[in-house]
Amino acid sequence: MNVNRTVLLLGFTVFLGRCCAMLDTWNQNVSALAVNYFTAKHVKSVTVISCWEAEERYDFFLAATKKGLLVKFVDATNIEALIAIHPNRVSQAGLLIDASCEIEPISKLWQMDQILNKLLYGNLHWLIVEKKLPVKRSIDSGPYSSDQLELLYNQRLRALDVMPYTNVVLAFLNVSDSWELFELYKAYRKARLSVVNIASNYLPAVDRYGSQLIVRRKLVDRRRNLQGFAMPCGTATTSPEYFTGMDDRNDVHDLFTKANFPFIRELMYDLNFTLNMVQLDKVGYKQNGTFSGVMGKFQNRSIELGCLGTLMRTERLEVADFMIVTLIIKSSIIFRQPPLSIVANIFELPFSVGVWACCFALMAIYWMTMIAIRQLTSGERFGAIESLVYIIGTMCQRGCDIVPQFNGTRLLMFSLQLTSFFILTSYSASIVALLQSPSRAIASVGDLVRSPLKAGVMDTSYGRVYYQETQDPDVQELYRKKIKPHGEKAFLEPNEGIGRVKQEMYAYEGELNAAYKVIKETFAPEEVCKLQELEAIKLPPFGIPIVKGSKYRELIRQRLMWQREVGIIKRFNLIWIHQKPQCENLNAGFSSVGVVEMRYLYLFLAVGFLVALATLLAERSWWSGMAKKLKSRTAIIRRKNEA
Repeated sequence: MNVNRTVLLLGFTVFLGRCCAMLDTWNQNVSALAVNYFTAKHVKSVTVISCWEAEERYDFFLAATKKGLLVKFVDATNIEALIAIHPNRVSQAGLLIDASCEIEPISKLWQMDQILNKLLYGNLHWLIVEKKLPVKRSIDSGPYSSDQLELLYNQRLRALDVMPYTNVVLAFLNVSDSWELFELYKAYRKARLSVVNIASNYLPAVDRYGSQLIVRRKLVDRRRNLQGFAMPCGTATTSPEYFTGMDDRNDVHDLFTKANFPFIRELMYDLNFTLNMVQLDKVGYKQNGTFSGVMGKFQNRSIELGCLGTLMRTERLEVADFMIVTLIIKSSIIFRQPPLSIVANIFELPFSVGVWACCFALMAIYWMTMIAIRQLTSGERFGAIESLVYIIGTMCQRGCDIVPQFNGTRLLMFSLQLTSFFILTSYSASIVALLQSPSRAIASVGDLVRSPLKAGVMDTSYGRVYYQETQDPDVQELYRKKIKPHGEKAFLEPNEGIGRVKQEMYAYEGELNAAYKVIKETFAPEEVCKLQELEAIKLPPFGIPIVKGSKYRELIRQRLMWQREVGIIKRFNLIWIHQKPQCENLNAGFSSVGVVEMRYLYLFLAVGFLVALATLLAERSWWSGMAKKLKSRTAIIRRKNEA
């Protein structure tokens, strides 16, 4: 009996020793594999979910910190701690899961899909290690097959969004104590799990730097195959009455939809997916906490991708992510500068104030000189009034029927006539140029508000929104004084708005793409040179949206970046965006002189007529009074003589 007890005790001791040795070997193998793998992925920090003892954790901590990794342990028996895991989306991070722990919390871990889905990011590298696969098999069967592996993890990851751009790797020991590593991903949520072997018979001790774990390009390219997935996609057509198809470049409406759809089409070919498209009548804005249109579909997560470009507004980031800028649409106020004769008195512009002062001083000097000659000589016919009338007439190139008697007066009159000739020639030449010159009176939105021009806006949904949201006081005043009073009549189609710019004193704010197309079709080359632009509202860039937190975001973003790098985006922008018409002949054509240009002459004529009439009445009154006085004096003298 004693011998039997001794033998049993010895056997039990040997069994425990082997078990402990196996545990130590397992922990060492996992530590070596994990450190190599995360080092190859340039990971900075690692979170470990396991059932390890304190000594095992310490050993892993030493191995990881030697490679510069930060380590955080989460006990598998405390699954609530998973909620506290907040992966850094800037740097690379790692998540190590020891699935060999035969405890209940680990088995329930795969059922916590809501928590685990929040940890599936492109920069969070999962490494799941298995000591053995829990699949029943016969004793004589060989190593675990990929079919058994696929069956097991199809069940475990059924509810997880292990999309192509996530990084989930499964590793387990084979019969030769080397590692088999498999990448796990799904093309879409309901797809069957794809299992790809990335390393076979891997020995961490041999590959100390993890060079064998760097995924080859052909494996990365394989993830771009979404296997014909019908991607839920939303688009907006705000002007359905003009819509004839996504490829109609003659229609300038809904440019943000049609100009971005070629990029979506390229993505379909590149990533092998189809579109399950939902078409709505607006992109959507936030009202009372709820979005409408396409953004409303993102909010209720009924679509995955936007098949259009939308304005990158801050509020839309609540329900969607924007990947890259694909389109920039500028919106400007297009107008013709009013003629100079409308905004100013062109008859006073040829000369500066100094020249006008010199002209009047010259007239005064000549007048005083002629009066002095009259006083110094006898018999000169030019008195003070005659001299003033002559000087004014000479400055206006008018002659005089009175001939001076003295040569000195004649020389003085000749010099005045010669001086007035050069002055009038310069004045006339300037008037001709000014009549054909546009003004520079409108150089800002504030100048436009104070000008006589009327204003209108292109009929777009964002036009109404941005004019009401603007913080620029000049733009607010423009909207309040020139747009809002006209109601819906102020919102015009491009053909009508640009037509009014051509025919009237009118300013039209709209997309430059639409405006340039109409200008090219309706304006003559010399008329293009007269157009001016002002920026009232600055539109944010357009980007392709995807639902908030989508697992396809990084994959699609990278392929869109590739389209930009190879010139696809630039090519389609040149196709869809109309370029600004060039001013080919600035000096061609002429402007007819109308009543408006001559209004100051008519005003001067009216004032002159009134002054002449007042002078005539005053003279008649004065001479009538003088005649009455002369008549009374004559009567008095006659009485005296009779007496």
